[in-house]
Amino acid sequence: MSVPFRLEDSIQPARHPDLEPATEPPAEAGQSSELSGVGRRSVRGFLWTTLAWGCNRLAILGLTLLLARLLTPEDFGVVTAALTVIAMLDAALDLGVGAAVISDQESGITHRIRTAFTVNLAIAVLIAIAGALCSPLIAALFHARTQSFVFALIFCYPLFRGAGQVNDAVLKRDLRFRRRTSIDVVRAIVRVAVSIPMALTVGGAVSIATGIVAGELAAMALLWVMVPIRPYVRLNLTTVRGLLSFGGQVTAIRVLGSFRSSVDYVVVGAALGATALGFYGMAYKLPELLIENVLWIFSAVALPAYSQARAAGHEALLTAMLRATRLLALYGLAIGTALCVLARDAVPVLFSERWTPAVIPTMIISLSLGIMAIAWASGDVFSAIGRPGALLVLDVPATLLMTGAFLLAPRWGLVGVATVHLIFNCCYCVARLGLLKAVTRVTTRSLLTAVLPGLGVAALTAIAGFGIAAMLPSGRLLSLVILGAVCALAVAAGSLLFARGSVLDAVRTALPIRGRSR
Repeated sequence: MSVPFRLEDSIQPARHPDLEPATEPPAEAGQSSELSGVGRRSVRGFLWTTLAWGCNRLAILGLTLLLARLLTPEDFGVVTAALTVIAMLDAALDLGVGAAVISDQESGITHRIRTAFTVNLAIAVLIAIAGALCSPLIAALFHARTQSFVFALIFCYPLFRGAGQVNDAVLKRDLRFRRRTSIDVVRAIVRVAVSIPMALTVGGAVSIATGIVAGELAAMALLWVMVPIRPYVRLNLTTVRGLLSFGGQVTAIRVLGSFRSSVDYVVVGAALGATALGFYGMAYKLPELLIENVLWIFSAVALPAYSQARAAGHEALLTAMLRATRLLALYGLAIGTALCVLARDAVPVLFSERWTPAVIPTMIISLSLGIMAIAWASGDVFSAIGRPGALLVLDVPATLLMTGAFLLAPRWGLVGVATVHLIFNCCYCVARLGLLKAVTRVTTRSLLTAVLPGLGVAALTAIAGFGIAAMLPSGRLLSLVILGAVCALAVAAGSLLFARGSVLDAVRTALPIRGRSR
C-alpha cells in the first residue's frame, strides 16, 4: 500500500496494488528514513512495554512463589478456572474497536474515539452483569460450587479492563509506551499489596481474585486520568457501524485465538477437577512469564508499528514483519528449549516439592509456546493490510480440530493435554506461515531465513542442557543454577553463531541516537 487507509464513517477493506514476492528490498531514501524512525520508536516502545510487563510479571511471579506455599493447588485451580472464562470474554471485550482506533491513525480525541469509548464501556458493563449472574453455573462446571462468589468477584475484572481499553488504544496508537509503563507498574503493586494481606488473613482463592480485581481497578483509574475521554449520551449509528465493520473481523480472530489458548484449561477443570487444574495452571507459570508475555508485549506494539510502516509501502511492511519474525523465533525457541531443560529443577525448587506433578507438563508447554513464537509476528500484518478476516480461513477449522483433540486428551492426564498443545502449535505454525505466503506473496526463502537461526540456537541449547542435566541430581538448587548457566551460555553462543547480524541490528535500533527526537 502506498498510502495508509483511514477509518471514515464506514470502514472498507484496504485496497493495495498487486503484491510481488518480497524479502527485504531496499527502500527509497525518504521511505527508508521514515521506516527507520517508525522502527526506532517501535523498538523503544517495545522496550518500555517490556519494562512495564517485566516489573508486573516479576512481581506476580514473586507473589505466586509466596502464595504457592500459603494456598493449595485447589485454590489456584479455582482462580485459574475463573480467569480462563474471563480470558475468553476479554478477547471480545471491545469488539475490535480498539484495533480500529489504532489502525485509523487519527490525531487527538475525535468523535470516533468518544464513540468507541461509549460502546466499549457499555459492553464491559453487560459482560460483568451477565458473568456475575452466571457464576453459579460456571462454578459447577469446574466442580467448585462452593466457590461461586469467587467467580462473581472476578467478573469485575472485565468491567474495569473494558472501561479503559479505548484509552489504552489511544496510547498505543500514538506509540506512547513510556506512559503505559507506569500503568502496568501500578497494576502490579496494587495486586501484590492486596493479595498478600488477604492470603495471610482470609486465605483461599478469594485472596488471589481480590488482588487481580484491585489491580485492574487501579489501572483503569490511571488510564482515565492520562487519556480523559467523555462518553457520548447519544451515539451516531453510522459511526458505530463503521467501527464494528473493521473491529468485527479482528474480534473474531481474537475470540478464536483466546478460545484455543483457554480450552485446555476448561477441559482439564471439567474432566480432571480443580486440583488437576491447579497443577496444570502452575505448569504454565514460567513459560507464560518468559515467552507468552513477551509475545503479547510484541502484539501491543505490532499493529501501530505495522500501520505506520505500511505508509512506506507494502515491501517495507513485509521487511518489518520478517525482522520481527526472526527475532521472535530466536527468542521463543531459545527460551522454550531452556525452560524445557530447567523444568525438572525449577518447579520443585521455586514452587516447592508438592508441585512436582507439574514438571513434565511444564517441559512440554515450554516447547509449545516456543514454537508458537515462530509465526506470532505475522498475525498483525493481516490487519495492517486491511484483511484481518483472512485468518478466519485457518482459525475456524484449526479451533474445531484443537477442541476435538483436547476433549480426548484427559484420558492420558495432564501430559496428554500438554502434548496435544505441542502438536497443535507445530501444525498451526506451518499453516499460518503458508497462509501468510499466499496472502502477501512473501517468499519461502525469506521465511526460512527468518526462522532457521532460532532453530539452530534451540538445537545447541538442547544438546548442551540435556547433556549436562544427565550428570546432575534432579530437584536441587545447585543443579538449577548450573543448568541455568549452561543454557545461558548456549543461547549466547548460538546467537553469535547463527544470528549475530540480527541481534546486533536490534541493539543498534534500540540504542538512542544523539540529536534524534524520541
